[in-house]
Amino acid sequence: MSRRAWLKVTLPLLIASLALLSLLVIAVDPFQIYRLSTHFIPPIDNTTQVYSNAGIVRNYAYDSAIVGTSVTENFRPSYMEERLGGRFIKLCTSAGTLYNHALLLRLAFQNHEMARVVYGLDVYSMVGAPDKTGSPVPFYLYDDNPANDVAYWLNRSVLAGFLPRCLRTWGRRQDDSIRDTMYSWAGRDEYGPVALYNAQFTVPEQMLPAGAHLANGEANLKMHLLPFIEAHPETRFEVFFPPYSAAEWATMESRGTLEAVLALRSLAYDALSGYDNVTLYDFAAHADWVLDLSNYKDTTHYGAWINDAITDAIASGDGAVRSRAQLDAATRQLHAWADAQIAAGGWVY
Repeated sequence: MSRRAWLKVTLPLLIASLALLSLLVIAVDPFQIYRLSTHFIPPIDNTTQVYSNAGIVRNYAYDSAIVGTSVTENFRPSYMEERLGGRFIKLCTSAGTLYNHALLLRLAFQNHEMARVVYGLDVYSMVGAPDKTGSPVPFYLYDDNPANDVAYWLNRSVLAGFLPRCLRTWGRRQDDSIRDTMYSWAGRDEYGPVALYNAQFTVPEQMLPAGAHLANGEANLKMHLLPFIEAHPETRFEVFFPPYSAAEWATMESRGTLEAVLALRSLAYDALSGYDNVTLYDFAAHADWVLDLSNYKDTTHYGAWINDAITDAIASGDGAVRSRAQLDAATRQLHAWADAQIAAGGWVY
């Protein structure tokens, strides 16, 4: 067979094969980009998050969302509805930045009428450059250009891994409980003194200046959070500083980053306090939580019961920051706890 004849036979076969594979992915749609799954259990877990979120944010039914990093993954939308009203979904990105969160907020507001956003504002999410995400993101699933979805249709992992995974559960239908269980790691870990395995209590060799992260922090807020607050005055934004254990602030001091990170708290307050549709909550210095290691699996991640307690606090208004003086007093307390641990060379609570 001549080369030309071979091409005439194989090229149409190749094109037809690629077309069939693409149609199969579109028809099954493992990550629910085009429609909600009704015939299989979608592959939603902590390893698929940046893919799963692209479908969840578009196609699930909700009017309220919990947005944040891994410390928001154990929230229970069903319980949040009991205490706060509405219908909640989790839009969490482990190790996410404000840019990660903005990708989801854009699609949430584009596809839903949003009554409330509960937003976990990790100081770590503010320090990076505003054009950087916490982990690689398939941007082609988050834009409005269907043409570049070919990267989804012919994705090797989708074809070889996730498509067969969906087909193995064919005939089963996800129920509403998936909203609580998605991304949750509750019950998998040990809590208590083991939480100190990643803690540091040494005197720092040098300390970053307080203003080291302010430029990035301000840019992140202006680009990735404030535009949604300003464009949607009808939406309640409940923004909270998560309650890391007190050992995390000592660890920051050991690394020389404490002053620079604490300054971001003041920056956030100044940026958010002028909006009528925003309430800022500060749980970082909640002594009953952050001084009790039985609440933690490491220095930052707390148990699901703390997520429920945060929901209760937001429902009752406990922990709301009413003034800059109140926030500054809490910041001084965080610094004092860190200093005490550094002076002692270990956990003292």
